Amino acid sequence: MADPNLPGQPQQGQPPAYGQPDPAYGQPQPQPGYAAQQTTVVAAPQPMMMTTVITKTQPSSHLGLAIFSMLCCFLPTGIVAVVFAAMVDGAWQNGEEDKAHNYSKNAKCWSIASIVLGVVSIVLVIVIVVVYFVVIVASVATVVGNALDNIDLNLDATTTVP
Repeated sequence: MADPNLPGQPQQGQPPAYGQPDPAYGQPQPQPGYAAQQTTVVAAPQPMMMTTVITKTQPSSHLGLAIFSMLCCFLPTGIVAVVFAAMVDGAWQNGEEDKAHNYSKNAKCWSIASIVLGVVSIVLVIVIVVVYFVVIVASVATVVGNALDNIDLNLDATTTVP
């Protein structure tokens, strides 16, 4: 058996160890000399109130897309997109929510237009370069072929003796 006087040994009548709640915690304790009383709590249902919270979020400025479209795709419409994107934050901070949403939409539309025009112009340039070189190569081949035919004719004319 364990000696109850040794330190570290649980002793009878002491509170439970640290971290273990007292089973009677939160319960009404009877006072000495009085009988235990029972307490009854009646909770009445509360009326439900519906609250609608409207939060307004700042529209995206699409500034990254506008800068990309300006630098990589088509400069003129990209500049317009950057200008509209820069105007979004100022309109929002001034409380002009409709203008901010309108500027955001315009920045996105101009950015997309810039990307489309950039892609179309790049494809068009590639087609023109390919056609140009095909025509040049065909022309050079024709000129060289005609020159070689003329050289052969001249050689044939000089080698014939009457």
